[in-house]
Amino acid sequence: MARMTLSYNDLRIRISNFLGLTSTGVAPTADSTDETLVNGIIDRGLRQFLYPIDMQTGQPHEWEFLKTYWGFTTVSGQWKYALPIDFSDVYSTLYFDTSSANPPLEKRSAEQILDMRTGGSISGSPEYFAITPLRYDIEIGTLYELWVYPTPSQTETLSGFYRADPVQLSATTDLVIGGIRAIEAILESCLAVAETQEEDNTSTHHQQEAQKLIQILIKFDSVTRSDKIGNLYIDKARIWPKPRGYFTYPNLDDNVYP
Repeated sequence: MARMTLSYNDLRIRISNFLGLTSTGVAPTADSTDETLVNGIIDRGLRQFLYPIDMQTGQPHEWEFLKTYWGFTTVSGQWKYALPIDFSDVYSTLYFDTSSANPPLEKRSAEQILDMRTGGSISGSPEYFAITPLRYDIEIGTLYELWVYPTPSQTETLSGFYRADPVQLSATTDLVIGGIRAIEAILESCLAVAETQEEDNTSTHHQQEAQKLIQILIKFDSVTRSDKIGNLYIDKARIWPKPRGYFTYPNLDDNVYP
């Protein structure tokens, strides 16, 4: 049974047809200038789709389908840990596993972690964490590192969610990210780039359609967030001696760090 999906080749055909590079239903010729042009437009369209602004709040929207679970085990005496190569940004705080009664870690800046370590580091169960760039790799991009404080004094399991950077589409059969409900928004985002880049804005139809579909998709995406289906930690003050707030995407109008 056929699925309602959108492949990389489907996108290439639609963009190529829109620009009049090929006849209906035909993809650009392999290794041609037209193919390079079309592939570049698709890359730009996907990037613009992946990092939208919620026009209702004026804040960046984090797609739920980019949220990736990650867990790791601390090593006694080690306070720096490599993050996955597709790491883009932290999506949640870090939590201890069920065998620990420790509360979630609080996010701090890398400078604050270094300041805490000034004069000698203490050991124990981590209470704070920071995300900092490690280095730039010409083939991978920017690599990130996780710092914790205090320095772990024993092996403990921590986990949380991060936002993953999707890999670039390459094979003609590769499917676009986001599932069926994201297909139209992605297609229009790519057509919008073609419209602005190659058609000199002679029309803004696809730009307007892309914005509309992205905002609709944001509403669908938002209902899957955990705070829409109940907050399991609403009574955390009764359990933890020191209630801790949740880490959210940086507030552009305020400082998220205490």
